[in-house]
Amino acid sequence: MMEKTVTINGMKCDGCVTIVKENFEKITGVQVASVDLENKSASVTSDREISNEELQAALSETKFIVA
Repeated sequence: MMEKTVTINGMKCDGCVTIVKENFEKITGVQVASVDLENKSASVTSDREISNEELQAALSETKFIVA
Protein backbone atom coordinates (compact mmCIF):
# COMPACT_ATOMS: atom_id res chain seq x y z
CA MET A 1 0.00 0.00 0.00
CA MET A 2 1.09 3.53 -0.73
CA GLU A 3 0.02 6.69 1.05
CA LYS A 4 0.10 10.19 -0.39
CA THR A 5 -0.83 13.47 1.29
CA VAL A 6 -1.56 16.70 -0.58
CA THR A 7 -2.77 20.18 0.28
CA ILE A 8 -6.26 21.04 -0.94
CA ASN A 9 -7.08 24.71 -1.51
CA GLY A 10 -10.66 25.97 -1.45
CA MET A 11 -12.18 23.84 1.34
CA LYS A 12 -14.31 25.81 3.80
CA CYS A 13 -16.75 23.37 5.43
CA ASP A 14 -17.59 19.75 6.20
CA GLY A 15 -19.49 19.56 2.91
CA CYS A 16 -16.24 20.37 1.10
CA VAL A 17 -14.52 17.55 2.99
CA THR A 18 -17.21 15.09 1.89
CA ILE A 19 -16.94 16.12 -1.77
CA VAL A 20 -13.15 15.74 -1.83
CA LYS A 21 -13.27 12.39 0.01
CA GLU A 22 -15.96 10.93 -2.26
CA ASN A 23 -14.21 12.08 -5.44
CA PHE A 24 -10.83 10.70 -4.35
CA GLU A 25 -12.37 7.35 -3.41
CA LYS A 26 -13.66 7.00 -7.01
CA ILE A 27 -10.08 6.88 -8.34
CA THR A 28 -9.08 3.38 -9.43
CA GLY A 29 -6.71 1.89 -6.87
CA VAL A 30 -7.62 4.21 -3.99
CA GLN A 31 -8.64 2.17 -0.94
CA VAL A 32 -9.21 4.98 1.55
CA ALA A 33 -9.27 8.77 1.37
CA SER A 34 -9.21 10.99 4.43
CA VAL A 35 -9.58 14.76 4.43
CA ASP A 36 -8.55 17.23 7.15
CA LEU A 37 -10.38 20.56 6.90
CA GLU A 38 -8.30 22.26 9.61
CA ASN A 39 -4.99 21.44 7.91
CA LYS A 40 -6.44 21.80 4.37
CA SER A 41 -5.01 18.41 3.44
CA ALA A 42 -6.10 15.06 2.08
CA SER A 43 -4.47 11.64 2.21
CA VAL A 44 -5.13 8.67 -0.01
CA THR A 45 -4.10 5.09 0.61
CA SER A 46 -3.87 3.14 -2.62
CA ASP A 47 -2.53 -0.02 -4.17
CA ARG A 48 -0.62 1.99 -6.80
CA GLU A 49 1.05 5.37 -7.13
CA ILE A 50 -1.46 8.19 -7.59
CA SER A 51 -0.22 11.39 -9.25
CA ASN A 52 -1.23 14.91 -8.27
CA GLU A 53 -2.68 15.22 -11.79
CA GLU A 54 -4.99 12.25 -11.14
CA LEU A 55 -6.09 13.79 -7.86
CA GLN A 56 -6.78 17.13 -9.55
CA ALA A 57 -8.67 15.40 -12.37
CA ALA A 58 -10.92 13.78 -9.75
CA LEU A 59 -11.79 17.29 -8.57
CA SER A 60 -12.25 18.76 -12.06
CA GLU A 61 -15.98 19.35 -11.50
CA THR A 62 -15.32 21.19 -8.22
CA LYS A 63 -13.68 24.44 -7.13
CA PHE A 64 -10.94 22.64 -5.17
CA ILE A 65 -7.28 22.77 -6.15
CA VAL A 66 -4.59 20.18 -5.36
CA ALA A 67 -1.60 22.25 -4.30
